[in-house]
Amino acid sequence: MYVNAILDSKNNRRILVFQEKYRDEKGKQRTRLVERIGYLDELEKLYDDPKAHFKVVARERTLARKREEGDSIISFEVNKGGVMRFDDEGVYDIRLPLGDVPVAAMIHELALDRFIDVRRKNLKIEYNLTNLFRLLVYSRILSPASKRGDWYGRDRHYEKMDFNLNQVYSGLQQLARWKEPMLDHLNAVMKEKFGRQSGFGFFDGTNVYYEIEDEDGFRMRGCSKEHRPLPITQLGVLLDSNGIPMSYDVYKGNTNDSEMLRPAMDRVRDRFSLKHMIYVADKGFYAGNSIAQIIKEHNGYVISNSVRGTKIDKDMRRNVLDLADYVFFDDSGRQRPSFDGETCFMYKTINVPGHLNVTDDDGNRRTVKGTGRFVIAFWSRKYSERAKQDRCAAIEKAAAMSHSRTRSKIDNQHGANRYLRTEVLDREGNTVDGFSARVKFDNGAVMDDEKLDGFYLIETNLAGRGWFDDTLPFEDGQDVRWRSDWGMLQLNRDLSVHDIIDFYRNLWMIEDSFKVMKSFFRLRPVHVSCRESIEGHFLICFISLLIVRLLQWKCDGEFTVSRLLSSLRKAEIAEVVPGKYINLYYDPVLMRLCSTMRLNLNQKAYTQMDLRNLFASTRKDRDT
Repeated sequence: MYVNAILDSKNNRRILVFQEKYRDEKGKQRTRLVERIGYLDELEKLYDDPKAHFKVVARERTLARKREEGDSIISFEVNKGGVMRFDDEGVYDIRLPLGDVPVAAMIHELALDRFIDVRRKNLKIEYNLTNLFRLLVYSRILSPASKRGDWYGRDRHYEKMDFNLNQVYSGLQQLARWKEPMLDHLNAVMKEKFGRQSGFGFFDGTNVYYEIEDEDGFRMRGCSKEHRPLPITQLGVLLDSNGIPMSYDVYKGNTNDSEMLRPAMDRVRDRFSLKHMIYVADKGFYAGNSIAQIIKEHNGYVISNSVRGTKIDKDMRRNVLDLADYVFFDDSGRQRPSFDGETCFMYKTINVPGHLNVTDDDGNRRTVKGTGRFVIAFWSRKYSERAKQDRCAAIEKAAAMSHSRTRSKIDNQHGANRYLRTEVLDREGNTVDGFSARVKFDNGAVMDDEKLDGFYLIETNLAGRGWFDDTLPFEDGQDVRWRSDWGMLQLNRDLSVHDIIDFYRNLWMIEDSFKVMKSFFRLRPVHVSCRESIEGHFLICFISLLIVRLLQWKCDGEFTVSRLLSSLRKAEIAEVVPGKYINLYYDPVLMRLCSTMRLNLNQKAYTQMDLRNLFASTRKDRDT
């Protein structure tokens, strides 16, 4: 409220009035009359300075109203006959996402805004790259779409997103160029603020498809995990010991899984200056060359291997199937005297030779000596039952193919083919080389396969404190050391077979991370084509995953990713009249984030100033 003198056109006299400013339905600032005080010439007879006097009155009334309302009442009037006006896209939408707020706070806590601000000053660009980065991360977490879709939705965010579509693509490519220093920066922040222990990592790979027909040397046809006949790229991701994203790499689509681990190891070791690292991976990454490199660099590994196929010899397979020396457990973890219907899982350790036969990069076979390692043969009833279910489809397909006539031999063991064999016959039914083929169902192959249901191997070179009657003390602060006399990596802790199995079982965390990126962040299909844009897309998905995992961590793991994202995506406010907003959603997840991150997400209504202060609070340094 303020005082103003206006001219009365009827008698050409000036009138002193109380006025205030407000915004109309279009958001334009207007002025309205609050109270008429009197003619100025008459008031001058009563007061030495009428304007100064009533300015004090206006100030006191404003303060009194604020005290009366506690500055907490937001009032507005809505004309029910007003027309809803479309925006530039032909849409009437008064909602704004409030889920941006926790994400913005995490971007600042990870100092990513500062990282980009420092570097963009040296770029000759006409747009705010930091805000573009925010838009890409907000959209990936709250409403994932194509980059074009992210740009079309830019006006829904409270913060200013002033850039064109071409700038979105160029900015994405620029972010991709900063991938390596950004990963270094994130690792340093994670160590400082979140206590990351980086000597332990879970590694796994997946592939991402592109809705294109032709390969281009990078997007290549390969072994698609989703069985899509489209060009793909391979994505390898490394998590730290707490399941928090640590690093990632992108490979050509025709790269075999076993070829991904070695370059990933090199990059992680060089990037984070690690003396020792423990790699945990599944059977797709089992390769003698990779294991030899791990041992050569004095690192540790826990990698599974299949009991089927050619990666193990017949003696090892025979040893696995022999129930001697197994330890049996029921579903509650109690040890049982023998294998029976109550056995839930069992395991035994198998010593392997102290050398490793590998093929070097030139294709020559050589022997790596001094390798201390052993194998854990593991059987799980649940894994066995799932294998039987998975086999049913292959058996049905093989049965349908059996007794068919073909000019092609069944010369591989993939899928249903492992249950088929080929007999080549002449017209009299005698077996000959060539001419025609008859495919028969092989019952023996099914029976041999069933024997291996539920079994897999876990190979490792880890040792624990006190192994082999060891009494050599660790140095102060030494968590791990390489034992050349054993050819193993020794941890400064008690280490049992159960512990090593748990290391491997925790690979579910990285499988869950792939699920989050694919299902919730729409990692694929990728809607950009050039290499740098693809790298930028993966970088945004990786950072989005990191932020969501840290939000889970701040909630003490109480909520799943699905529950967390559902709450963030439902958190919205609506601008009822220009500059005044009401809160549309609140739940226990937002309540937890509100308290742990000290963010004002639980207010029923907001003014423009409230929102400005709320987003400003996300730029303030806070304790983790």
